[in-house]
Amino acid sequence: MFWAMATNNKSSPHESELPAAICRCLHEMGHRAAVVQDGEPAGLEADVLVLMVTLGDFPFYRRQLKRRSSGKPSTVLWQTDPLPPHDLSPEAESLGLKAVRWREIFKLHQPASPKWKKYLTGYRFRMWGYKWLAAGHYRAFCKKMKPLHQEDFPWQDISGVMENWRDILIGRKEGWLDHVVASTNQRRTFLVSRGIPAHFVPVGADESMGTNLGVSRDIPLGFLGSTDRKNRRTRTLEKLRKKLRERNLPDIVAQTACYGDQRCRWLNRVRILINLYNYPWDAAWIRFLMAARCGTLVVSEATDDEHPLIPGVHYVSAPWEQMCDVVAELLKHPEQIDSVTAAAEKLVREKLTLLNSVKELHKIVGSQGQ
Repeated sequence: MFWAMATNNKSSPHESELPAAICRCLHEMGHRAAVVQDGEPAGLEADVLVLMVTLGDFPFYRRQLKRRSSGKPSTVLWQTDPLPPHDLSPEAESLGLKAVRWREIFKLHQPASPKWKKYLTGYRFRMWGYKWLAAGHYRAFCKKMKPLHQEDFPWQDISGVMENWRDILIGRKEGWLDHVVASTNQRRTFLVSRGIPAHFVPVGADESMGTNLGVSRDIPLGFLGSTDRKNRRTRTLEKLRKKLRERNLPDIVAQTACYGDQRCRWLNRVRILINLYNYPWDAAWIRFLMAARCGTLVVSEATDDEHPLIPGVHYVSAPWEQMCDVVAELLKHPEQIDSVTAAAEKLVREKLTLLNSVKELHKIVGSQGQ
C-alpha cells in the first residue's frame, strides 16, 4: 500500500517534520510512503492520502479530489489544528459560519502563491474585503463565547477555528473526504456532536522530537513557540512574566522557530517548560511530547481533554495565575520534577509513540489496496 503524507510546504522544517516521521513509521510497517506537497500528482496516485493539520492548507488537492468521482485515493484528514468547543451554542456557530462564507465569496480558499499571483489576482484586496465584511459576525460570535469561557476573544483569534470547521463541512458535503481523525478528544467530541463521524488518534512521540542528553539544565523556565503575534497565549505569557518578576523568580526564556536538533538541545537545557493555550478548550499536546522525550517538566494550564498524558503524573497542571507558586515550589524540590519527568519519558518511549498512532490510523483506513 502506498501512503502519501500531504503537507502545505514540504521544504519547511516546521511543515514536514511530522509527515516525514510518519512515513518512517509506515516504512517500518512494510508500506511505501512519501511526503507530498499540495497538488503533487503522487498524492492523487496513492492508495491513501493523509492531509495533515487542517484542510485549509490544501486548495489544489481539494479541487482535484472534488472532480474525481472514481479512482481517487482514500482521503484522510488528521486534524491537529483547533476546532470550536463542543458546547458552542447554535446561535454562535451560525454567526461564525456566516463570517466564514465571506472567505468563499472572495475566493480566499483558492491558492494564493506564488507571491506575484497575490498582486495579479487582487489577493490582498480580497483579504481586506473578507476581514472588513466578516468582522461584525465574528465580533458577535465572540460575545456569545464569553459567558462560556469567561474570556474576551479578539475576533482575529477565532477566525481560523471557524475556517477549520467550515472546511470539514464542505469536504464531507462534497463527498471526497472519507475519514476524519482528531488528535484530541475535544476535537473528536465537537465533530461527533455535529454529526461528523470522527476517530481519536493522538499524535505519539517520535525520536525526531528529541531525546534526553543528560546535560546541565541552566534555563529554569522556558517557553516554546512564537511570541510575535498578539493572541491569548502571548498576552497570558506577558502577565505571567510580570508576576514572576514581582516574586523575584527566574524569567521565562522564549524560543521560537526552533526545530530538530536545535530544539532538542534547547529543551535539554530547560528545567520547566511553561505551556499556555491559545484557546481554553483546546489542548496542544505536541509540546508535551517534545518535552517528555527530552526529560523536561511541563507546567501547563488545565484542560478537560482526555489524553494518555495525565496531570499530576506526567505533567503539572495549574491556572496561570497560580503558576508562580507552583514553579517556586518545584524549583525548591527538584526530586518532584524528576519523578514526573521520569513517568512522562517512560510513557512516550513505550506506549504513546508515533508508531502506535500510525498503527491506529492504519486500522481506521482499513486494508484496501493490499
